[in-house]
Amino acid sequence: MTLRPRLVALATSLALIWPAAPSTAHDLPNLGTVAESALPQAEENRIGRDILRSLRDDGDVIDDAEVGDYLADLGGSLAATAQAPLLTFRFFTVNDRSINAFALPGGVIGVHSGLLMVAQSEGEVASVLAHEIAHVTQRHLARMQENQGKNQLWLLAAVLAGALAASRSSNGDATFGALNAGVGLSISQQLAYSRDFEREADRLGMQYLAAAGFDPRAMPAFFERLQQEQRHNDNNALGFLRTHPLTVERISEGQGRAQSYPVKMRANSTDFVLMREKLRIATLGAQDALAYYQTALASGRYLNRGAALYGQARALLAQGETAAAQALLPAVRQQLGSHPSVLLLEGDIQRAAANLPAAIQTYHQALQTWPARRALRLAEIDTLLQAGRSSDARQAIDAALLRYGDDAQLWRLSARSYGEADALRYHAALGNAFFFEQKFDSARVQYQLASRARGDDFYLRSSIEARLRELDALLKTGP
Repeated sequence: MTLRPRLVALATSLALIWPAAPSTAHDLPNLGTVAESALPQAEENRIGRDILRSLRDDGDVIDDAEVGDYLADLGGSLAATAQAPLLTFRFFTVNDRSINAFALPGGVIGVHSGLLMVAQSEGEVASVLAHEIAHVTQRHLARMQENQGKNQLWLLAAVLAGALAASRSSNGDATFGALNAGVGLSISQQLAYSRDFEREADRLGMQYLAAAGFDPRAMPAFFERLQQEQRHNDNNALGFLRTHPLTVERISEGQGRAQSYPVKMRANSTDFVLMREKLRIATLGAQDALAYYQTALASGRYLNRGAALYGQARALLAQGETAAAQALLPAVRQQLGSHPSVLLLEGDIQRAAANLPAAIQTYHQALQTWPARRALRLAEIDTLLQAGRSSDARQAIDAALLRYGDDAQLWRLSARSYGEADALRYHAALGNAFFFEQKFDSARVQYQLASRARGDDFYLRSSIEARLRELDALLKTGP
C-alpha cells in the first residue's frame, strides 16, 4: 500500500476516533462555546484546507467538473437538512479503488472512488455522506482536542506535516511510521469513545438521510453488505471497516431504528449512474475499464445498461478510438435520452474528431437547456479558445464568472484567453486561479506581476491591491 492511500486512511482514522457528542444535531448551538474554546472553527478550516490542498497537489483528487458538482449537490442536499447554517461543507473524490470515506477538519469530506463504484444505489452513497456530515455538525474534532490537549495537538500537527511532506519524502515508510506513532498514542486513549461515537453518527446521519428524501434503510443495508463481503474475502472493503468499526449490535440497532421511518422508494438518478462510470474510468484506467465494460455488457452484469454503454464510449474516447466512441452514441442516446452528460460526451467526441464548430454548437445548445451545468460551460470555453475565438471565449467566461466566481479552472481559462496580449489581465486572472486553489504564495507572485504590468483599469488594479493586502495578512498570521 503506497504512502498516499495510507495517509488518506490516517486522516480517516483521525476523523473517526473523536468522542461522542450530544444527542441531537439541533444541540449544535449549545456546543459552540466549548468547541470554539477547544479548537476555533477557523483553525479547523485551515487544517482541512491544507490537507485537501496537499491531496490535490499530489494528484489524488479527481478534478472532474461533472463529478465534483454531482457530489457537491448530493452532499449539499444532505448537509442542508442538518440545520447548521454556520458550517460550510466541501466534498471531493479521492482516486482510490478502496472502499472508504472520511471527514477532515473544517467540513471537508472525501469519498474514495471505489466506494461509488461498489455502491448499488444512490441511497448507499448518501448514507455514507450523511454519516460523515454528522461527525462534522457535532464538532467532534474540537471536543476531542478539549479532552486530549497537547497529545491531540501533536497528532494534528503530525497528520498535516505528513500530508504536506509525503510527496517530498524519499522514505515513505519512515514518514508513515512517524505518523502512525502519533495515531497509536491517541487511539490507545480514545477507543472507549469509538462505539458511542459511531452510533451517534449513525443516528444523526439517518435523520439527515430521511430528511433529504432517501430511505434510511440504505445505511444499515450497505454496512451489512460490506461486513458480509469481508467475511468471505479480505478485499478492499476492509479499508472501510477498519476506519468505521462495525458490530452486529450496531447494524442491528440501525436496522431497528430505520423501521421507525416510512419506506421511501427512490430511483437512482441518471447523474449517479453516469458519474459512477466516469469514476470507474478514472480509477481503473481506460484500458482496464474497456475490458470491464465488454464483460459487463456481454454478461448483463451492470446497474444500468445505458450507463454501461456511456462508460464504454467514454473509455473508447480516452483510448483515442474516436470513431468507435461515435458509433456507440446512438445506442447511448436511445438508453439515456437527451441528458446533459450525453450531450457533453457528444461534444467531446466531435472535438476529438477535430470538428470544433460542431462541438461548440453542441455545448452551446445544451447550455440553453441546462445553464447550471458547469462542465458544459468549461468545455465550450476551452473549445472556443482552441478554435482561436478568444473574444467569444471571453464573453462566455464573463457570463460563467457570474455563476462561478470562485472556480479556479475558469480563471485559468480566462488567463489563457488574454495571454501575452494583455499582461495585466493575464496575471490577475492567474492570480485568482491560484487564490481559489488556496496556493497563496503563487497567487501573491501573480498579483505582483499584474500590478507592475501596463494597462489602464482602475477597478481591476484596486481589486489586485485589495487582494494583495488580504494575502499579506493571511501569509503573516496564517489562514
